[in-house]
Amino acid sequence: MKLRAACVAGGFLSLVLGMSAQISGSNPAFAQVPPPLIQFSSTATDEGGNSLSGVVNISFSLYSSQQGGEPLWTEAQNNVQLDSTGHYSVQLGITKPNGVPTTLFTSGEARWLGVQIAGQAEQPRVLLLSVPYALKAGDAATVGGLPPSAFVLAAGPNGIALASTAESLTAQSVSPDTATDVTTTGGTVGYLPVYNGTSTIIDSVLFQSATSPFKIGVNTATPATTLDVKGAGTIRGPLSVLGTVSLPATGTATATAGKNSQSLNLSASAFNGSVAVNQTFRWQAEPAENDSAVPSGTLNLLFAKGTAAPTETGLHIASNGQITFATGQPFPGTGDGTITGVTAGTDLTGGGTTGSVTLNVDTTKVPQLGAPNAFTQTQYITATNPLGAILQVTSGSQAIMATGATAGVVATGSTVGVLATASAGIGVEGIGGTGVVGVSTGPGSTSTTAFNPGGSFTGYSVPSDADLPGTDGVDSTGGNGGSGVTSYNGGGNGITAVGGPGGLAGDGAGGYFTGGNHGGGGDGVNAIAGSGNAGEFTGDLSVSGAIFAGTKDFKIDHPLDPANKYLVHASVESSEMMNIYTGNITTDGQGQATVQLPEWFEVLNTDFRYQLTVIGQFAQAIVAREIENNQFEIRTNAPNVKVSWQVTGVRQDAYAKANPLVVEQEKDRLRGFYIHPELYGAPLEKQIEWARHPQMMRRIQEMQARQQATIRAAAQPVAAQSK
Repeated sequence: MKLRAACVAGGFLSLVLGMSAQISGSNPAFAQVPPPLIQFSSTATDEGGNSLSGVVNISFSLYSSQQGGEPLWTEAQNNVQLDSTGHYSVQLGITKPNGVPTTLFTSGEARWLGVQIAGQAEQPRVLLLSVPYALKAGDAATVGGLPPSAFVLAAGPNGIALASTAESLTAQSVSPDTATDVTTTGGTVGYLPVYNGTSTIIDSVLFQSATSPFKIGVNTATPATTLDVKGAGTIRGPLSVLGTVSLPATGTATATAGKNSQSLNLSASAFNGSVAVNQTFRWQAEPAENDSAVPSGTLNLLFAKGTAAPTETGLHIASNGQITFATGQPFPGTGDGTITGVTAGTDLTGGGTTGSVTLNVDTTKVPQLGAPNAFTQTQYITATNPLGAILQVTSGSQAIMATGATAGVVATGSTVGVLATASAGIGVEGIGGTGVVGVSTGPGSTSTTAFNPGGSFTGYSVPSDADLPGTDGVDSTGGNGGSGVTSYNGGGNGITAVGGPGGLAGDGAGGYFTGGNHGGGGDGVNAIAGSGNAGEFTGDLSVSGAIFAGTKDFKIDHPLDPANKYLVHASVESSEMMNIYTGNITTDGQGQATVQLPEWFEVLNTDFRYQLTVIGQFAQAIVAREIENNQFEIRTNAPNVKVSWQVTGVRQDAYAKANPLVVEQEKDRLRGFYIHPELYGAPLEKQIEWARHPQMMRRIQEMQARQQATIRAAAQPVAAQSK
């Protein structure tokens, strides 16, 4: 809601100052003076420029400045009547016993009036102005430039002072108070004066230049900048909550760029053989991570010679105190920062203090891995590897060949016991009753990992302790273009995975799938529908990314016949990522209502759209004030109207911004293929998955053909017997 100030009634100073100054001594009727009031008129409109009408509540405040500061005086007037065009006229101070305090205007300083309608934001302040008669009223408070007290002779019968007659005024003379007269023989142009006694003025140490731009000098008559102090200074604080000395930002940051602080320059003068050259260091705070969720700043050091502008030296201090040096800056050490000696430590030989220093491994203590070594004791290897293995062996034939009376290889790892990668063939081959048995005993460990598609293995998972995370039965990763696990099963499930029970860390997952991330198309899971669905989930489904589908329906048991029917609904589609919010509200006796939205509403949404529907009667409803501070206002042309509202907003959260919806997308390398080729008269081999994973689709096709052949073969004897 806006307020457009139409006028401030002239002569308010004559009302405020004149009424408080004029008291007649001859007529007792003037002894009771009404309180000083200020006539004020204006027009109230909404943000669309439409005039308001009816009755509103208005608050008035007087300030000493156009912006900022606390109000000097405040008054709330309820039930202010507006005419059909929104005009109104009030008397400021009418609700106060003493009206508007006259002391607010005796200093002669400007006063600004702020107006706030119906609890909305205060409108731009209006400067109160005097008119010619108000100025004359101010002059009437003096006689010949002297206050009335200079002419009071004696008190009248009622205690009211009687003014002297015109004749007595002409007979009197006013002599100066020699005790306070200023006597000085002159001063220096540009210097600010200072009292040297009760009646003597001399030059101070403050000097102001006579031409623009004006400059102030302390102990100098030739200031070089706006403020030039010659000599030492002491600043005592704190002057504010920000500290004793504040160098604020040069402006307000925007999404495009931040703003540096005002700079602090320290200059030295160095002679270069012919002239003196300033050496200027500059400290300034600079923004960092602008327009992000975690903006910060650094304190930077700049340098320049002579009249050049200072540039970055590379030295800066982060907000956490971390110091960063310029690129290539040597870190200072003992003396000139060079290393003065190298001493060989345990299991090393060599060293020295001069020349080229060499360190070697003491082979009597540390074996050389490039040569055969005989280990007489158990060896323990501890390492960190992205694949989770602590030992990797690569060979042209067998990577590891181990023969033991009980076990060939015993490997216990917190993540992987044995990791074997074969470029062709079998990663791990076991001959015996069970090809490979992997037993995981440590919390979070994996029993068996196979890198060869189609390799046979068995994985067992030992239940973990109640307070430790569960172990994985099988961890399988596909090779280049291959599958981690390929399972062909006659009448059962290809893969059955059941997560183990966990303790405080939670239960284990039935399956965990991660697609390749090297050339595109690496899906976590690819599922092709057979006679049933491609995927069947019982329970909730959590997706952190987007869901793409031809339709996104919900399916529930039919509420009228849950045992025999389903109820299926399709979702609402849109070309924007939108959120919809609805509700009902009833306006008050003034036809107004405020809809309060969640505190996160404006952070999550933008580009709002509104829809209002009146319920139960014929009335008009409008959005009187759009969403601001997570609320909006509804106004009806009648009181107590029930309104059904709907607000639609476009998502602007971090995920939506990082993943904007692209409505029309090119198929790129999938050109010529279809999601549903049968709908366009194309063969099944033109389905998208044939372009993305041709080998997998071919294997699935072959597997399905074998299954059908097996079914047909099994059915032939039955058919023959029936003849």
